[in-house]
Amino acid sequence: MNTKTTSPTAPQPAPGTVNTIAAWDHLEDTVDRLADIVDDLLARHDEQLVCSLQFPEAEALAEVLDAGRHTRTAARLMHHWALTEPDWEDDPGHEAVIRGWLTIDTQPDSHQPQL
Repeated sequence: MNTKTTSPTAPQPAPGTVNTIAAWDHLEDTVDRLADIVDDLLARHDEQLVCSLQFPEAEALAEVLDAGRHTRTAARLMHHWALTEPDWEDDPGHEAVIRGWLTIDTQPDSHQPQL
């Protein structure tokens, strides 16, 4: 337990500043909710979301999900994105990124979760 954050004698954040622990918890909850939404859309085969994303947007969303420990959801998103963009292999910069996500999605043991 972090006694500095729970001690009644510990300094309190100055008025107008953000409590970083509460903010981090809120951010984690938000990413968890985002992962739930993406999982639901992918499960319903709602390709509208995936088709509306350009590569930088899809990659950024996948990176946020991955950073929030939702790597499988991120990999599924990018796999679906690749299926909607048949020419992704034509761009060498995209190809390496997409192949990495495809490997994670098709071979789950290839990526160890972050601890």
